[in-house]
Amino acid sequence: MVERRLTAWLRPALAFFGIAGILLLAGCGGGSGAPNNPYTPPPPVIAPLLLLPSSLTVYAGTPATLTISGGVPPYRAFSTNASILPVAATVSGDTLVLAANNVTLPTTVAVTVQDFAGTVSPASTITVQPAPLLASLITITSNPNPACAVSAGNLCSGSTGTATVKVTGNGGVGIAGRSVKFDVVQGSFSIVSNNPGQPLVPTLTVSTDGNGNAVVVLSVPANTPTQTGIIRATDVASGNQITGTFVIQQTTVGGQTLAVLPLGSTTINGPDSTRCSSGVSVTNYIFGGTPPYQVAVNFPGAVTLTGVPVLTNGGAFTTTTNGTCFINLTYVISDANGLTIPSGNYPTVTNQLGTGNPIPPPSAFTATPGAIAKANCVPANTFQFIMTGGTSPYSVVVTSTNSSTSPVLSPQTGLTPGAAVTVSGLSSPSSTTIAGFDTSSPRQSVTVTIDCSGAAPPPSGNGLVVAPTNYTYSVTCVSQTSNFVITGGTPPYTVFFSSPRPGATISPTTVAASGQGFSVTGLSDGVQTTNIVVQDSSTPQLQQVVTITCPIAPPPVSLVVTPTAYSYSGGAACSAAVSQFVVTGGTAPYTMVYSGTTSPAPSIAQNGNQFTVTGLASAPLPRIEPFTVRDAAGAAQQSRTVSITCNP
Repeated sequence: MVERRLTAWLRPALAFFGIAGILLLAGCGGGSGAPNNPYTPPPPVIAPLLLLPSSLTVYAGTPATLTISGGVPPYRAFSTNASILPVAATVSGDTLVLAANNVTLPTTVAVTVQDFAGTVSPASTITVQPAPLLASLITITSNPNPACAVSAGNLCSGSTGTATVKVTGNGGVGIAGRSVKFDVVQGSFSIVSNNPGQPLVPTLTVSTDGNGNAVVVLSVPANTPTQTGIIRATDVASGNQITGTFVIQQTTVGGQTLAVLPLGSTTINGPDSTRCSSGVSVTNYIFGGTPPYQVAVNFPGAVTLTGVPVLTNGGAFTTTTNGTCFINLTYVISDANGLTIPSGNYPTVTNQLGTGNPIPPPSAFTATPGAIAKANCVPANTFQFIMTGGTSPYSVVVTSTNSSTSPVLSPQTGLTPGAAVTVSGLSSPSSTTIAGFDTSSPRQSVTVTIDCSGAAPPPSGNGLVVAPTNYTYSVTCVSQTSNFVITGGTPPYTVFFSSPRPGATISPTTVAASGQGFSVTGLSDGVQTTNIVVQDSSTPQLQQVVTITCPIAPPPVSLVVTPTAYSYSGGAACSAAVSQFVVTGGTAPYTMVYSGTTSPAPSIAQNGNQFTVTGLASAPLPRIEPFTVRDAAGAAQQSRTVSITCNP
């Protein structure tokens, strides 16, 4: 019984002390959220803000980079001499790109960055050096070879030569001891090295001599076909580089061979799907053999050859299209001794139909009315005529007059179809001729005569003539002005809409005299035909109706691709490139296809109206990769061509 009473007494006491302990912890901010909780993570440690490297030498015109470490992004950059070394005020990411301007002497500039918290980094000391200058070309010199008489700047197969480039500082003084790297970019040739284990290499770095000249020896294998060689020279310290080209001319044991460059197939597209090109030229060069050279083609009536006969080794001839379509035009080339180029070593040219929509020929160019007559003309009288057809804008000029006062034309230039030309300043008796010209090729012309020497000619038909009788707008009527000229009948004339056209106006609604006109403006699309009634003042009244035809549907929106081109330098940059194009306008959905010939073809990914191109090949260089973007407008489909250029 005693044990039972003790247990009963302890139970409420323990409950009391437990509640008191909880209240005490709550009052002290205890629990997992208390400041003294050992499991609370410490505040983050912000690394010191640094700009690396702390010192750097850069060359004018050659980009360099600094790396930002630590601090709180985003960052802002500052230069102590922005005229020599400008920097971007706002830095994207953690890399700061430097692009120094040209200097005449080494110049020191301090660059710092400031992070989002206001901390400023220690300065990075940048020494800007004058950029060494490479010559504008690489000089190729052939070593003597009795079996091959090659023109200056070219090499023979089976022979050697040198490639020379000069590195100069300010004032054109050569820089000695400068490292220059030579690279074979294209062609069957090698650079001769001093390494017995690898005597022929594709790349070699040499130092400039006391005059600043860097020289390497080039070697061309025997029987190398005639081709173009490309070599690149790079100033190692600054990264400045130039590229040179030369011709490798094939020779054989019995002497030179005859060759033509460039080889391969050239395809020329016409301006639209109904025509082949005219006036497009292709130039080729002949090497070897004994000049002069004769050139003939298998389609002599389809092209024009100029520069034939070719008088010198390495000379050029040009093939120009004349609008005739043909496939695989080939050449027959022979030298002075009858030597010809082996079969299969000729270039070919194809002149084929284009892919664009046909361009309709300009319509007949006309002036209405073509003749105006009035008795007793005075300078205050005005006459009007309009021109239509042909290719606008038009212009007008007085070609002859015997009026005692000078005729005035307004306007004289920049005229659009249907725009009225007003003539004044004429006096009787006189006869005046006005010529109108369009801008088509060849130009078309019309004449308008104004006779002020006698009575007006008798009216034709019902006596009342309104010209033109119709305007048809295929794109839109919005903002268009339609001009009409009234002749015959009995003036004045009254002009009005046969049915109301809200927003449209006729000016003037009363025309005072024959040969004058009125204009209609303010029409909108949707109502296809608008009738305008013209009445004269005779008894009974004469009446004519003219019409204006407007489109029902709105005009198509032009297809736009942004950007239209990308350009990358180097094979690695090209293969790693991610090129995005955004398509707007036209009719969705859109498609993009690769229209080049490089294998494997690049990858194209689509996300709505955005296309992403990746997987470009790293070689050959240079080249242009074309892509075609089309909309889904059916018969009215629009297409655009964009490109990605991979430079050496």
